[in-house]
Amino acid sequence: MLKKTKIVLFTEINSKLGSPFLRILSAHPMIELLMVVTSPPNNKCDYFINDKYPVNIEEEAISLGIKIKRPEKVSSLETITSIKEANPDYFIVANFQQLLTRELLDIPNVIPINFHPSPLPRYAGLAPFYWMIKNGETKTSISAIKMDEGIDTGDIIMQRPVHFSEKETCIGLRTAQEEQNILMLLDLIPLMVNKNFSYKPQNTQNRSYFGRPESSDYHLNFQLEAQVLERHIRAAYRYPGAYFLTQKNLKIVVLSANVTNIPSNTENPGNISYFKGKIFVATKDFWLQLLTIDMDGIEVSASLLINEEKTNNHINMIDNVAI
Repeated sequence: MLKKTKIVLFTEINSKLGSPFLRILSAHPMIELLMVVTSPPNNKCDYFINDKYPVNIEEEAISLGIKIKRPEKVSSLETITSIKEANPDYFIVANFQQLLTRELLDIPNVIPINFHPSPLPRYAGLAPFYWMIKNGETKTSISAIKMDEGIDTGDIIMQRPVHFSEKETCIGLRTAQEEQNILMLLDLIPLMVNKNFSYKPQNTQNRSYFGRPESSDYHLNFQLEAQVLERHIRAAYRYPGAYFLTQKNLKIVVLSANVTNIPSNTENPGNISYFKGKIFVATKDFWLQLLTIDMDGIEVSASLLINEEKTNNHINMIDNVAI
């Protein structure tokens, strides 16, 4: 009888990638899932905040009889000692946002493996699905790498293409990447069991790195082209959402928009117009129609911004954008 391959899984507590990985690894006949290392108490990954169907890795692991650890620091002596005693063959890192130290990376008998949602060496770092949509990418892939001490710098074990439309939101692309990561894990398990790997060093000349998006990245600058702004809106969907401030400092979070074919060159960027119950904002080149917005955590029609006062067939409501 073949000896089972022993694995420690690292993932965030609310990870939509970690959840299927946990179920696959715990059920596979050739895998012994020793434990799951996840977020500290009261910490959640912001990728999945406000997701319609949230997950809880701790609850899932307990229901499956898998040991769970939630250290404040994954590099703590207690955590390192506990993992060493488990004697894993592999680490599987699937959406885990604490850095693993050299002491941790040296623990697996074979190698630590990280699943990264980008075509490394491009889009290393955090939230690549956000940056890809914002930057107008039309094709991408995911990567499994042998981990080293750098951030997403290890040798490539495997990559899979991810197909998505030019109208995909951040959540849509992330979901497509998660689906392909599941398939890549299933492809990788036989190689792990047989310890049959080949590696390809990353071409560092092609490397690009992106950090966690900041509040300023979500701010809509209507002096840009309408098509660029529409991408920014899709990239920020669903949380925290792309936003703008009116001249009265009212924050409007835009969840979807449509680029019209109507030039806006006679208007100042940021001017707002209302027509037949629809809201339009002037950009550098075309009018941008606001379709849906966030109100108290719920996605609603942008037309709800409009009040009932009508004057000369126009609707008075919010003032223009603060540029």
